[in-house]
Amino acid sequence: SAQPEVSDTPEVCVSDVPAFEQRFVEGYRREFGFELQGREIVVDDIRVRAIGRNTVKAAKSRIEVAAPAAVATTAVYFEGGRRDTDVFLLSEVGPGWKVDGPAMLLDAISTVLVEPGCVAEITSKGDVRITVHAEEATVLSTQVDAVQLSIFQHRFMSIAEQMGRTLQRTSISTNIKERLDFSCALFDESGGLVANAPHIPVHLGSMQDAVRHQVKVCAGNLKEGDVLMTNHPIAGGTHLPDITIITPVFADGKPVF
Repeated sequence: SAQPEVSDTPEVCVSDVPAFEQRFVEGYRREFGFELQGREIVVDDIRVRAIGRNTVKAAKSRIEVAAPAAVATTAVYFEGGRRDTDVFLLSEVGPGWKVDGPAMLLDAISTVLVEPGCVAEITSKGDVRITVHAEEATVLSTQVDAVQLSIFQHRFMSIAEQMGRTLQRTSISTNIKERLDFSCALFDESGGLVANAPHIPVHLGSMQDAVRHQVKVCAGNLKEGDVLMTNHPIAGGTHLPDITIITPVFADGKPVF
């Protein structure tokens, strides 16, 4: 990797050494959104990758054998309850053999579980290929589900955290890049807080008022691609150097976040 004196940098892979500088500048601009002029490029890490060819011939296909009978039947717990499951030995099956799940395939060092609705097949080279059935799409309802609630909670939190990481990486200000003097959060269409990253508490306490004020002022006039900027001390601002950037997220032509 390389870097323009002091800055984070993307990894740059080049096969043409003379084009290194151009490739680096393009990658830097693509990842950080700007280009530092008049900086020397410092190469601080070099990694070499090589591609080789294997001269070992592929193993011959296994000889097909007759479909064996199950060596045992056991009860296995799947979603929905226990099911009687046939047990087969992989050493006794050959290419082309198939079995519908539920089933267990035993080897000397492993156990392969074929779930209900799936199909296991032995390939011409003796590998086990499992075709997974297509699950029915889960229909979300308005009822509170603990699992779905936890999933979306972490997804929304991840969005706020990635916002902060992007802001830090693209900034050239010491206050942002090193002191981390910023905050990021996700709000609903009315300005109510949905999720916030663990940044500066004083920002998060006033940010909701700033967002709600802009939603009220710009109601009905927002278009996709609009970005609002405010530092008004009466409308959720803390002090004038603190600037709040608000970007609406649209779905079906109206703001949803």
